[in-house]
Amino acid sequence: MTATITTPATTTATPKLLREAVLLDGFATLPSGVLLAALAGVLTEPFGIPAGVLLGAGLFFVAWGAAVLFLGFRPVVNRRATIAVGIVNMVCAVDGLIVQLAGIGELTTLGSVVLVALSVVVLALGALQVFAATRRTHA
Repeated sequence: MTATITTPATTTATPKLLREAVLLDGFATLPSGVLLAALAGVLTEPFGIPAGVLLGAGLFFVAWGAAVLFLGFRPVVNRRATIAVGIVNMVCAVDGLIVQLAGIGELTTLGSVVLVALSVVVLALGALQVFAATRRTHA
């Protein structure tokens, strides 16, 4: 005799947008961190950011990306964790814009453009994650 336990799809299903918003973050962040850490010395001059800062940021992005991918590949994506990820992303994006607007550091023109572009993208991604996690879907 075989017994099978099933749960209703409405209690365990993760909406597609929620999972994709989390996975997009992880798949963008982890490899970006690897490249940033590996190329920290090379990117110092064109960006105007010290190699140690780039290396530290790259290593953080690797860890953050791995954690976000772990969240995204869970059988059920945790909505509260996704909201937290989205908020962290939005705070980091605003911090990047503040750094640029306040003229903190000695960023080159390229460094400024990259910082602002990444900040805008990360802000939008964070907002998408919070939206996807708080959106109510009907099965």
